[in-house]
Order: sequence, then structure tokens, then C-alpha cells
Amino acid sequence: MSERDPKTLRLVQFNVENLFLFLDQHTGQDFKKITEAEWQKFSSSSTQNKSLKKTVALAKVIDDIAPDILMLNEVGGIESLENFNRHFLGSKFRVLLKEGNSNRGIDVGYLIRKELPYRDLLLTHRDRPLHFLYPHESQTPAGGKSHYFSRDVSELRLFAPDETTPRLVIMLTHLKSKLDSNNIDGEGKKRRAAELKTLVELYNEVRSELGLSVPIVVAGDFNGIASVHGTEPEFAPLYENTDLTDVLEVAQKDLTSRCTQVQISPSGKQYLVQIDYIFVSKELRDRVVKEKTNVYYYKSDLGHAAPLPRNLEERANLPSDHYPVVTEINLP
Repeated sequence: MSERDPKTLRLVQFNVENLFLFLDQHTGQDFKKITEAEWQKFSSSSTQNKSLKKTVALAKVIDDIAPDILMLNEVGGIESLENFNRHFLGSKFRVLLKEGNSNRGIDVGYLIRKELPYRDLLLTHRDRPLHFLYPHESQTPAGGKSHYFSRDVSELRLFAPDETTPRLVIMLTHLKSKLDSNNIDGEGKKRRAAELKTLVELYNEVRSELGLSVPIVVAGDFNGIASVHGTEPEFAPLYENTDLTDVLEVAQKDLTSRCTQVQISPSGKQYLVQIDYIFVSKELRDRVVKEKTNVYYYKSDLGHAAPLPRNLEERANLPSDHYPVVTEINLP
């Protein structure tokens, strides 16, 4: 990896599913020699750590992909990400994360390979109002206030050492899930639509600020079908108001190979969906390395592609309930 042209970046979008790693009670024990029960006792938090088996498996996936920049969802804060990098990834990465708005404590963050010759600037948009209220809220005395992103749009700007204009901007998000525990927004569509609309506004603002010569990547768990194929209505502004393109579309990947999550219905029916994306601005379309762009599917112990899960039990045994999206881009 260190011998690759620094203008060629391998990017990975990966929802790592509840990566909580609190190790405040760890005193140097060898993780290879402990039980799961002992592993959990290393944390004094009320939130359970991600299982040791799954954490080790995640690290193996990342080592296999060998990314330059990891764009991560569902990270349990900066402490968890630093622990993951230090204890499972050999401290190969710089850790960048700002706490967002999640009521579950799951943030979006970055791991950047230390050898990359770029300065970084991390910006948060967690306080950006969506200018959105649910119908019942707009009729109350508190009406007029706004909701914010469920998590954040975490904006990473990468600079060459002596330059003031970024070589690349990444906007990483995790849009509203389909959970609707209060029965006020079926499948979270209204809130997700408001978040997507504001994400598009932010993207266009950055385009206006930096100029069309600065390439931009927009990535994340969109919690819906944002593909040009079967686009759900809340994602229409991506195609109406931006020049963004899904890298899997750029690479002309077969639709059957774009699944980033296997969803299992209560009746046991299996649905293969793409809800995780890496979009690129038009400057990068011809710079996507098509043969290096794909969804990474987990492997068996023998190194072969493992079958997709057929039920919830099989899915629960995976390192994450999402599959990572991988691409390489050649920077201008």
C-alpha cells in the first residue's frame, strides 16, 4: 500500500454495526487468550462492547481490503475508534471523529492511513437545521424550531502539505433509519427526506465555496434505495439537484452484485438491497478505477466468498450486518 501513488486513493464506506469498544478496565491482557465474558468485563459502560469475535473479524476484513481512507458508520465515539485502531489495526490509521446527534451514541468517523501525505481538516454539520418539523410539532407553541441530522454530515477536507485548496472533500453521513417507534413517520421517510435535502444543500454550498475543480465524495449509510435504479422518492434530489454518481454505477456493476445489506422479513423472506453508497462529483467519474470498485463480501475461513445469510441467525454471525463498498479513485 505504501508504494502506491498517493494520488490513487482506496476509499471504503463501511457501516460497522455498533462498534462500541470501551476498555477502561483492560490492563494488558492478551485478547487472543480470553473468553467473551472476560472481554465484556473490560468495559464499565452500560453499553455492551461489540463481541470480540466480530471485532477481530472486522479487523481482518479491513486488513484484506487495505484501505487508504475508511468512512465508518455506527462507531461508538472517538474512544471506541481509537481502541479499535490501537488494539486491532496496529495503529496504522489516524483517527478522526466528532460527536454527532445520535441518541444511540453511534457516530460517523474516519480512519486515514498514516502514510498518506495529506493534511486534514474535519468539520461537523451536526448543528445545521433541517428546517423540518413533524406535522404535530408545527401546531404546538414550540413550532418553528427545527430537527437536525440524526447523526451528522462529517466533512473531511484533505490538503497537500503546502496548499490551501483541498485536493479532495469527503462528506460522510448516516441518514435517518426506517425505525418509527413513535408511529409519527412511516419508515422515517419524511425525516430522511429532510436530511437528504439538507445534505444536497450542503454539497452545493461546498461546490460554490471551493469551485468545480475540487472533487467531492459523498458517502454513507442512506438507509434506503438511493441508487438510480428504483430510486425511492426521498432521494430524488440527488439526481435533480447534483452531479453526483454512485461509483458502482460508474463501474457498471451488475445489480445483483450491489447488495450492501441482506434484510430478512418476519416471514423469513430474504431481500438484497443497496443502502450504502459512495457518490462522486463529475470531476471524479472518469477517475474511478472500475476494476477496483465493488461491494466486498465476507469470506469463509478458507478465503472463499461466503454465502449471503438466509436468516437472522446467519446474519447475526457476520462481522457487521452491512457489507463495505470499496472504490479507488485517481485524484486530479
